[in-house]
Amino acid sequence: MGSLTAGDALAAAGIDIAAVRRELPAVEPFAVSIRPASPLFQRFWARSIVAVAMPWGVYVRPVVFDRIRTGAEPSRDGPLVVHELTHIEQFRRLGPLRHIAQYVGDYLGGRRRGRGHWEAYRNVRLEVEAREVAARFSPGQVPR
Repeated sequence: MGSLTAGDALAAAGIDIAAVRRELPAVEPFAVSIRPASPLFQRFWARSIVAVAMPWGVYVRPVVFDRIRTGAEPSRDGPLVVHELTHIEQFRRLGPLRHIAQYVGDYLGGRRRGRGHWEAYRNVRLEVEAREVAARFSPGQVPR
């Protein structure tokens, strides 16, 4: 299956790479690889999770990798790639330990306040930021 770069995926989706670079200055899209996640790695993901960003790259479910590689759903996959690149930007801005501490702290704080899993997850500040950035690159939006 191999890998591809986030820059290639963004270009295939018709996303303005210069605009992504302005939005996420610590990330060079052509230096970030997107790879299919192994079955073992996926066992740790919730069923609805399709991608996970690590400081060094993005892992996606194989079906999503194939979709990105073939350009089958650019309006769906372009914003997904931007979302994951935002997480890499966050890793670089905060450092891995602070990133993990903020992410887990927000999630556990939401659970302590009585939120269910998905509501707590959706209210993690780093997820909110990633969704907001990705939304600016969704169809019908004009990147700033």
